[in-house]
Amino acid sequence: MASICVILFLAIASSTAIASELQVPGDRNGDHTVSEDELAAAKEDQKSGKISSDEFMQIELIHDKYPIEVTDSTGSEITVYKPLERIVVFNNQVSEVMQILNATDRIIGIAVSLKKDPLIAPEVKSLPDVGEVTEPDLEEVIKLDPDAVFDYSNTIFTKDETFKKLKASNPDLVIFRVDLFRPESYVEEVEKLARILEKDEESRGYIGFYQGVLNQIHQETDSVPDEKRPRVYFEHSGEFGTAANGSGYHSDIVMAGGNNVFASLSAEYPTIDQETILQANPEIIVKLYGHGSSTSSGGYINDDTSEMEKVRETVIERPGGKDIDAVKNGRVYVLYGPLIDGARHIIGVSYLAKIFYPDLLADFDPEEVHQKYLDFVGYEYDLSEHKAFVLPEL
Repeated sequence: MASICVILFLAIASSTAIASELQVPGDRNGDHTVSEDELAAAKEDQKSGKISSDEFMQIELIHDKYPIEVTDSTGSEITVYKPLERIVVFNNQVSEVMQILNATDRIIGIAVSLKKDPLIAPEVKSLPDVGEVTEPDLEEVIKLDPDAVFDYSNTIFTKDETFKKLKASNPDLVIFRVDLFRPESYVEEVEKLARILEKDEESRGYIGFYQGVLNQIHQETDSVPDEKRPRVYFEHSGEFGTAANGSGYHSDIVMAGGNNVFASLSAEYPTIDQETILQANPEIIVKLYGHGSSTSSGGYINDDTSEMEKVRETVIERPGGKDIDAVKNGRVYVLYGPLIDGARHIIGVSYLAKIFYPDLLADFDPEEVHQKYLDFVGYEYDLSEHKAFVLPEL
């Protein structure tokens, strides 16, 4: 398979070298833009019947809005000369935000992992897959002939050699890389994605919702001094796996007003032990549940919380657990993990804030935030009838 891919991309790269450069409708002098004179000439062509009204409207759009220049999250300067209409998406978070922006009609291929996500629309899941996020199917991508590839900028998923091969097959290919799972850069990345897709208006409504939720939380919690913020032990789905400074989960904890007791550990996602937890003596424990193919209940799967209850009991019953403040005061929580991952982390942050500050945020309802997000995504799901997302219930 690898040798076939190499032969294929080299063949396409060779044919590209003798093909004409990027064709921009309405561009007559080869500078990839549509000037006033070129727009006027296109108008005359429309009047004489040489081009259709739709063709003229596209030329007018390119004149009015292009080129679009944006710096992606790797620091690369991206220039787009005409609307992107054939996009391959490796970044799952990008697909979800494109759904919010009503731009999924541009997607022609997706990473395999997207097909397992309940919030992703069926029409997106039915698209051709282009391999795993970490192992792209280069042959399939080239066969789809995209004009853009959207991927992660994060080094965990870096595929520089793949991108070099793709650019060799099509020098005009736009490669745009953002993460959309880091809270501190999330809004800026949504804005960049919206700009490159001409979806600025759609993004403003969503960003207003996102920032409004954070404002609600911070209006009540920002005045709490650091020494009074709840000391939180956050454990992801792995046994004793936690999150330190630099991780997305740590940012979520901070945004929700918590004090991460393991923030200073050297690794972003360290593994600790029960003795270390006992020494830290957190006031609140949050354990994630619901990642992986072994999950068969809770969350969007069904309303059965029995497995979540078992997970909570396991955390409580660990040796010495009854000496931890969080256990003694009944503040051990299980949170459905997919709520705090990636593009939808505002849902998880809202649940965390309510867990951390039940009194200060008495009038704040994370379920309303959750429902509103689902409405933005277009996922029909009534949370008034489904309650398998956090234990104990808030």
